[in-house]
Amino acid sequence: MHTIETTTPVERAAAVKLLPMIWGIHISRCVYAVAELGIPDLLADGQRSSAELAAATDTQEPPLYRVLRALAGLGVLEEQDPRLFGLTIVGERLITGAPLGMRTWATFMESIGGVRPFAHILETIRTGKPGREIEFGTDLFEFLARNEEAAAVFDAAMAERTAAYAPSVADAYDFSDVRTIVDIGGGNGTLLVEILRRHPHLSGVLFETPTVAARADAVLDATDIADRCKVHAGDFFQQIPDPADCYVLANVLHDWDDARSIQILRNCRHAMSLAGRVLIIERLIPDDGSDPMPTLLSDINMLIMTGGQERTNAEYSKLLTAAGLTLGLVQPVAFPYGIVEGVAA
Repeated sequence: MHTIETTTPVERAAAVKLLPMIWGIHISRCVYAVAELGIPDLLADGQRSSAELAAATDTQEPPLYRVLRALAGLGVLEEQDPRLFGLTIVGERLITGAPLGMRTWATFMESIGGVRPFAHILETIRTGKPGREIEFGTDLFEFLARNEEAAAVFDAAMAERTAAYAPSVADAYDFSDVRTIVDIGGGNGTLLVEILRRHPHLSGVLFETPTVAARADAVLDATDIADRCKVHAGDFFQQIPDPADCYVLANVLHDWDDARSIQILRNCRHAMSLAGRVLIIERLIPDDGSDPMPTLLSDINMLIMTGGQERTNAEYSKLLTAAGLTLGLVQPVAFPYGIVEGVAA
């Protein structure tokens, strides 16, 4: 084994590369802190000093400055003059309501347990039990059904992420021979609204749990496609509205293990019209050499938070086959998402 004195430049570079991975929690907590404090909103109109930001957020300037300085080093902020900070294009994504915004995404994990479930990663690896269940004794969706405030934050985060890829789905897929579409587990309807807006010949149904459906109803009533969209409440493990030409499962199957995912797909198969199809919209694990990390890190999140997983195209094909469906097209949309089509076998 080499001593420090005999290490090569390649070995030293490897150690440098590893260190930010070890300190990843430091980075994520700093991003969370400034997003939660609303600092990007305070900087939206221009630079402000760390003292001004501390006064506006009721924090202490010395520790706040250290967090801001670290984020400037990471390219989220910029410090052009000592203790004077502005936003980079990266930091602008943390402004409330920004295009391709990620502010809610940066804060919502705290509402569902923060880093505490990840403290159990060794037990999760050994037993397969999600860290969130180990820490809190309940699964994520049971928790959200009983906690209205956390559920509202969760809904906002999901809508924010869905809005980033929804236009690409609505534009990329050929809906010309579809007349009715059911968005299963579609939250407040962000994706369904985008599809209906771009395809006026379609009518849609948002299918959600009773608590989510109640919140979504008011959201959809305020849209310009309300006359073409209905909200149905139910349990996708039991029964799905029928018949329809197209069933959409966006960021749904990755929440569940294979057995439950097959049950959801089988219920779609039972409900669909003769020429119907299922569209699975998830982060793809690429097989073309493109960057896999957004999906692989999401996979770790599923491992810890829900017990679900991200899957390869081959794994989705196996789920579809087990549910009486056949793999159709696989179509990348806004990175890292793709559409995996299932058609009647």
